[in-house]
Amino acid sequence: MGAAAAAAISFLMLSALGVASGCVPSERAALLAIKGGFSSDPDGRLASWGAASGRTDCCRWDGVVCDNATGTGHVTELRLHNARADVDGSAGLSGEISPSLLDLPRLAYLDLSQNSIGGAGGQASPLPRFLGSLTNLRYLNLSSTGLAGEIPPQLGNLSRLQYLDLSLNDGNLYSGDLSWLTGLSSLEYLDMGLVNLNASVGWAGVVNKLPSLRVLALSDCSLAAVASPAPARANLTRLQKLDLSSNGINTSTVDAWFWDLPTLQYLDLSGNSLSSSFPGSLGNMTGLQVLSLQGNDMVGMIPATLQRLCSLRVMDLTVNHINGDMGEFMQRLPRCASKNVQVLQLSAVNMSGHLPRWIGEMSELTILDLSVNKLAGEIPQGIGRLSKLSRLFLHHNLLNGSLSQEHFAGLVSLEWIDLSVNSLTIEIKPSWKPPCKLVYAYFPDVQMGPQFPAWIKHQPSIKYLDISNAGIMDQLPQWFWTSFSDAVYLNISVNQITGKLPSSLKFMTSALAIYLGSNNLTGSVPLLPDKLLVLDLSRNALSGPIPQEFGAPELVELDVSSNRISGTVPTSLCRFPNLLHLDLSNNNLTGHLPRCQNISSPDLGLTTLILYRNSFSGEFPAFLKHCTSMTFLDLAQNMFSGPVPEWIGRKLPSLTHLRLKSNMFSGSIPAQLTQLPNLQFLDLADNRISGSIPRSLANMTGMTQEHLPLTLNPLTGYGASGNDRIVDSLPMVTKGQDRSYTSGVIYMVSLDLSDNSLGGGIPEELSSLTGLVNLNLSMNNLTGTIPQKIGALQKLESLDLSINWLSGGIPSSLSDLNSLSHLNLSYNNLSGRIPSGNQLQALANPAYIYIGNAGLCGPPLSKNCSSKSNTTSHVDLHEDKGLSDTLSFYLSLALGFVAGLWMVFCCLLFVKTWRVTYFLAMDKAYDAVYVFVSVRWAKCRERKTAMS
Repeated sequence: MGAAAAAAISFLMLSALGVASGCVPSERAALLAIKGGFSSDPDGRLASWGAASGRTDCCRWDGVVCDNATGTGHVTELRLHNARADVDGSAGLSGEISPSLLDLPRLAYLDLSQNSIGGAGGQASPLPRFLGSLTNLRYLNLSSTGLAGEIPPQLGNLSRLQYLDLSLNDGNLYSGDLSWLTGLSSLEYLDMGLVNLNASVGWAGVVNKLPSLRVLALSDCSLAAVASPAPARANLTRLQKLDLSSNGINTSTVDAWFWDLPTLQYLDLSGNSLSSSFPGSLGNMTGLQVLSLQGNDMVGMIPATLQRLCSLRVMDLTVNHINGDMGEFMQRLPRCASKNVQVLQLSAVNMSGHLPRWIGEMSELTILDLSVNKLAGEIPQGIGRLSKLSRLFLHHNLLNGSLSQEHFAGLVSLEWIDLSVNSLTIEIKPSWKPPCKLVYAYFPDVQMGPQFPAWIKHQPSIKYLDISNAGIMDQLPQWFWTSFSDAVYLNISVNQITGKLPSSLKFMTSALAIYLGSNNLTGSVPLLPDKLLVLDLSRNALSGPIPQEFGAPELVELDVSSNRISGTVPTSLCRFPNLLHLDLSNNNLTGHLPRCQNISSPDLGLTTLILYRNSFSGEFPAFLKHCTSMTFLDLAQNMFSGPVPEWIGRKLPSLTHLRLKSNMFSGSIPAQLTQLPNLQFLDLADNRISGSIPRSLANMTGMTQEHLPLTLNPLTGYGASGNDRIVDSLPMVTKGQDRSYTSGVIYMVSLDLSDNSLGGGIPEELSSLTGLVNLNLSMNNLTGTIPQKIGALQKLESLDLSINWLSGGIPSSLSDLNSLSHLNLSYNNLSGRIPSGNQLQALANPAYIYIGNAGLCGPPLSKNCSSKSNTTSHVDLHEDKGLSDTLSFYLSLALGFVAGLWMVFCCLLFVKTWRVTYFLAMDKAYDAVYVFVSVRWAKCRERKTAMS
């Protein structure tokens, strides 16, 4: 039975019972049919519609408004806005818009916003064409309803429509031609935000024909230009609000039509590509209250004409190119509005100079954002008089000086503050209680020490606290965990804070991220809060084992590196399906890794595993074949053994960094390893790998390009300055030294196969890895010649081929390596002339580079590359002279040794005190050597037993 038939039967039953009603019977039936069109009403929005509710008069149904003025009972309004969507995310009504709306001939107001209007199967339905027949409509709001498809031009028949809102439909609505808008001659409000208007070329000319328009909102509509053709002069003489934000509007002129709207009170052109200077015509908008131009490419100082904007309340010029002095900028602001401005946002505009002292006179200011500029000098104390200021952002500047109690004395409304990345110091008495109630307190790099800042004890409302790198050298106070038990984000890292961690942090029920790294905290890894996502305990003095069960089932990042944690890795670490980053490096962990089955979920999966510098043993961890999202894998400096598995090349396709250095891996380098297209860092040094270098190296395209600095933290949005990292440092051998590369420069493209038993030649294909910065093949058994095209590795900074069996000449292309700063070809069988070149001549220790290659000649060696006869003659003479010098040297050495030895014997023979002292020293030395050898022998036997 159809919905309309059911509604008619219900109506006839009511009529047969003689039930009185105040609304028109046919319209009651239409409303019931409209209700029947909705398939779901989870909030009971339409529960009052029908006889079951006891309300027979449809004019008394929720959301229904009738014409009470004339007493006709006609339905004039349907107010079905889903208010709960903003409260708890309720989907509201779902289903279809019923054509029974046409049976409400007096309907003037229709609001279905924030409901889920969908067809069969939950698929979004198109905007119905029949809505164009509701000719009495004055108000139509279908925002956030999930409608899709083309906006029907029949809406242009609604000549009485004053309010139209089709915004926020997830970009599924579109219109290729807006000419239908010209039929809406009474329209005063138009919001089509997120409607795709990319094909609507003449949109500006169309809206210019709506003279009654007061609000025009076309945010994020893919508008590619101002208009083509643009109106010669704006006809929108009543327009008060214009929102064209987040489009592709690009213009380099200052005479665009939207600058010529003197009636505007609200202008939002943010998130476009405007590249002009700030037009002087802005000063003609004397009624302007809100001006937002953030996220453009506008250049230069604001015009002095802005001094006429006495009604200005909000100014947002964030991310532009003002490139001027803060003092000059403030002078060009309307002084007549200085006590009315509520929001001033000038972040990332390349502003220099000092903060004006009179900034404290802006008494209505609630938000001040001057971050990411070049402001210098001290923060004026007058800022402490801004009693209505709720948000203060001055981070990433060049500010210096000290902040005292006076800077905060009057900030009674302050909730958010960020002073990070400056050279500031806070000096507040421990007993002082700030008048504000901070929620977001962000002070990284602001010096507060050496004592722990006691004033934050009186700010229990803080949800986000960052006092990292604050120069604190004190014990963590007992009140700290009590005062911040409700914190969401907590960062006290990079200080010298001492004290013992509590055994459990489960009382921090709201905590999502806790950073305690780089301190001197003791204790063990605590039990964790259930909601925790990120935990950093690295670089402390924690000891004991990792707990078998420690909570935090949704953990995403765990870093306990560089502590004294011992024991084995518990199987509980396998039960984190969302874990992305795990760092257990530089501890005293031993044994085999657990055979995890569910450590990696199909959707997310472990991306970073860092275990270097422990004593793990066993074969290459087999569970890693399930971690298909892995990008960074570091097993270096352990006791892993067995072959490097072939499945790495198939199962870990996203791998960019692989470090297996200083283990006991054996076998050959699997050719499948070269199938990893993103691999940019491969370190297999100091193992027992044999065989040859695969010729398929050319497949590693990740080593053919330059890479940006590598960052990790998957939880962007927490603002964790100083914690966006893969590892705190990456130890590696390059340029002949052990170096630690911090996260900011882990851009390295490196191939290190040194200290193995590799044989055969160096493949010519290696020359195709043009992104290489470090190449180390030293201490192997490589033979053959150096590849002739090695000069193609233009980005190479370090090249080490020493201690091999390479022969032949040094390729002349080596002199083309203009970035080379370290070269080592020592102890091979190379011969011939050494290539010349400015870069090669500038290398340090030039003689050491080529030592152990008897056949090399030419600068920087003293051996000349002359003709054979001259060379022979020179060698003979040199040998004769060398023989004579050698005999003289050894004869003198023998005589000196005998004379010195007899002098010592004579002294010991005739001086008793010397003799006693000498023999006592010999006894102690013997004991020390004996103990050392015994201990080393015992450790070697233990290691051999463990391996077997």
